[in-house]
Amino acid sequence: MAQRKPTTSASRKTPPTKPKSGGARPPAKKPGKSIVNQKQTPWGLVATATVVVIFAAAIIVYAVTRNKSSGSTDSWSRPELADAKAISGLTYKTEPNHNHVQGVLKYDTSPPTGGNHSQYWADCSGTVYPKAIANENAVHMLEHGAVWITYKPGLAKSEVDALAKLVNGQDRMAMSPYPDLKTNISLQAWGYQLFVDKASDPRVQQFIDALKFNPKTTPEPAASCSQPSFKTSPSTFGQPLWAPAGS
Repeated sequence: MAQRKPTTSASRKTPPTKPKSGGARPPAKKPGKSIVNQKQTPWGLVATATVVVIFAAAIIVYAVTRNKSSGSTDSWSRPELADAKAISGLTYKTEPNHNHVQGVLKYDTSPPTGGNHSQYWADCSGTVYPKAIANENAVHMLEHGAVWITYKPGLAKSEVDALAKLVNGQDRMAMSPYPDLKTNISLQAWGYQLFVDKASDPRVQQFIDALKFNPKTTPEPAASCSQPSFKTSPSTFGQPLWAPAGS
């Protein structure tokens, strides 16, 4: 008998697989979002803004530091003047208040050396007042750079005359008696004060030389010292004038 050839797996034909009925193809993948279309953070703008802020802060810090180191401040509270500080017995007190306020005011020095005051300044064009004038009008003239000499009522005529020679006709100067003065004579400028007993005391002239209309100590150097209406009809002590009499 003829023998059958053995059948090998290689010789077997595998029938083609038929797709299942009703089967659907898997959906095609959508392409990913383009990086170009994504919303991007504007890093360049952020960096520029940061630099501007830092630069501005640096300018502010520099300005504040420079201001402190130079000791500069407003015109009413400047540092004590070196030439005035050298005068023995002189006192200095900052007077930051400088508003126009009506009525009788309270001051922290006697005679006052600054502070709030009447809008109507006492004439300080070299005026010698025979009677005491109101503090509130006198303080305003100090703001304009005047030196105000006051003396104790009843002071010897020779002393009063010696003081008057320093004042009479001299711009930014005025003098008047002052009740209850603790020494025979005192001198006032804005923030500064000196008490002496004699008109011949050399510190009197030193005070005038250092502080009369000094641009470094005068809060309002552009203001005038002339006030003709006040010179004609001055105020009296404790009764300040807010405006010329009869106005």
